Amino acid sequence: MTTKFSDEKFSFNEFEAIPQANLLIKRSREKRIEPKVMSLLILLVSKNGEVVTRAEILSALWPNIVVGDEVISQLIYSLRNALTDDAKNPKYIETIPKKGYRFIAKVKLTTAEHCTTEHRTTIENKALIESLQNNKHVSLKVKWLVSSCLLLITVSISTWLLNNALLDKNVSHLSIQNILPVTKDIGVEGDFSFHENHNKMIYVSARGERVDLYLKTLGGNQSEQVTNDEWGEYSPIWLDEKTITYIREKSGQYQIIRHELPSKVEIIYESDNAIFNLSLKTNEASAISFIEYDDYQHNKLHEVKSINTINRKVTYLHESTLNLPSDIRYQVYSLDGQTLYFFNNSNKVKEIVSLNLKTHQYITITDQFSWVEHIALLDSGNLLISGVVSATKGIWQLNINDHSINSILPSSGGQRIIRAQLKQGHLYYATYKASTNQVIADIDQQKFDTLPKLNSDANEYYGVYSKDNKTIYFVSNRTGYYEVWSYNLKSQKTKQVTQLQASFIHRPVLSNTEEFFAIVYEKEKLTLSIISLITGKPVKESSIPSMKYPLAWSKDDSSIYISEHVKHVNIYQYDRSTLESTLIQPNAGLFAQESSDGDKLTLIDYKVGGLIIKDVIHDKTTSLIHSITHLDSLVPGELKVIDQTVYTIIKNGPSRKIQQVLIGNDEQISSSKLLMTLPNWSRVTDFNVDGSKAIFFKTDPPEGDIMRAQLNN
Repeated sequence: MTTKFSDEKFSFNEFEAIPQANLLIKRSREKRIEPKVMSLLILLVSKNGEVVTRAEILSALWPNIVVGDEVISQLIYSLRNALTDDAKNPKYIETIPKKGYRFIAKVKLTTAEHCTTEHRTTIENKALIESLQNNKHVSLKVKWLVSSCLLLITVSISTWLLNNALLDKNVSHLSIQNILPVTKDIGVEGDFSFHENHNKMIYVSARGERVDLYLKTLGGNQSEQVTNDEWGEYSPIWLDEKTITYIREKSGQYQIIRHELPSKVEIIYESDNAIFNLSLKTNEASAISFIEYDDYQHNKLHEVKSINTINRKVTYLHESTLNLPSDIRYQVYSLDGQTLYFFNNSNKVKEIVSLNLKTHQYITITDQFSWVEHIALLDSGNLLISGVVSATKGIWQLNINDHSINSILPSSGGQRIIRAQLKQGHLYYATYKASTNQVIADIDQQKFDTLPKLNSDANEYYGVYSKDNKTIYFVSNRTGYYEVWSYNLKSQKTKQVTQLQASFIHRPVLSNTEEFFAIVYEKEKLTLSIISLITGKPVKESSIPSMKYPLAWSKDDSSIYISEHVKHVNIYQYDRSTLESTLIQPNAGLFAQESSDGDKLTLIDYKVGGLIIKDVIHDKTTSLIHSITHLDSLVPGELKVIDQTVYTIIKNGPSRKIQQVLIGNDEQISSSKLLMTLPNWSRVTDFNVDGSKAIFFKTDPPEGDIMRAQLNN
């Protein structure tokens, strides 16, 4: 959709809009809105006061994609909210019943010459980002296999300024010569920090249920334990040569600690809300910056706060800068302390942003990272990013000025690199791996099949059986993207089914003829999709505003039963061809199964607390089981009805057990027995056709180390 308003600034009443930057300005206050919201505004104002129908909105904003009416309603609501407009007494957007909407304010175009410098910069940045997307300008100059990652923390920039020679000059491009481990302890080594005046590293080590701090002299073999208590410590940084500060947590209590080595401990801040990401402010020697999950003005958000370690005064970034994102992560300050860089993870937006702390203007540097683990500063013009670009995990160099992205170190083997920092010509980074694998529980034989030919070094989830029990369909990210795969139990061969390049895929549900499966996947947006099992391609899709859970297909495969969990749990029936929905049963979800004649539906009713049969012809229900243990804790796949037997999971903390419940008749009550104990925290996703086997996934104990990479000169 391109109009004269798409590329030019325009104004109405007190507002000025900059489409290419997705900005609304009111009395010099800027508010960034989502691209789809800006597209809707452009569409409405371009019609010169004429009515825009819902069909026109669909055609312009979602060409060739089916979306529900609720998506349009939500978009209208978001635009009205951004404009502080009242639907009952509108100043901007008027609803025309049964027709559509029209923009009623007078709109004026503003020529490009009147753009401020900041706005021009923002628009140019957007153009560079689009160029990056179109040309895939991500150079992979280093091909190296290595481990990767855990935990969150931003390290002291003032420390970097002094101990890092690379901060004294501009960085062109970094490449790796060799890699050696710094730590190789049992468990996971994560957050780490250096001081400028000595070669000691403070780091976090997680061993079993304990999380403590350790001190290591670089080049030495021994580590000295610094903390040994019931608290879990993380995010350590150096205040001076003998003093560190860090966050610790116990039973939902969070504290920021000033710790003079070896053992003088002082609490400088505490909260009932989660605290993370400590960093030293580069222009305030006594100030520590951190992020707290705070109820700021009754709106839950990740609040950037600062505390003066001398007078304990706390300041809030949101008090000086309005309209900041609600989910800010990994804040890091520029060398002069005048700019804050951070990862914006708000409302499914994923972008690295620079915020000018004087003008309170912020600019998107890049939106190419699908996830960010950590941000560090290389020099005045470059950031060091641990994150994911085009499904490739690793360490990246991001140029702040031209927005180019260069790969320094790709990760491999399903590992993540969770943080990285430069020190004296070496790149230090922390690795983390916790593989998720599929396992079959053979209930009759009381044994497990670990499926070594199915599982990979990546993660495998959500296995479901074919109707003949010969094939397992599952979700894996072994290619870097999440896709649906198949596994033949006889030949033990795997095959990729889809080419979605998704950031995640939820549990697939096979049709009765096995021609299709229904899934919900995440990419640029959350999408409900019907996939052809033959071609692996979507045959019908619909963008959805919130998560939905496909449960089962109708016997003739003409529709899908799907549960929704917005405000209340309800089961809807979606037409396969149109993806239009009809409410079937309120307060119901988890499981659905249609009778062979299509007249009855067996499902879980949360109001009853058990299993019911619904006569869809006469709209009558009959209770089968009045009470199912731990019903509220179950998720789709953990309960299945086979003939007169219910197979389900009993959960007690980490414990998981398979239970069988026999459905009674008028003269008998239901009876139950335990069938098999599963590994702790197992997640069952399906039972086979006769209930003799269950497939589940489990996550291995995590592992991670701190590594040192020698850089080429």
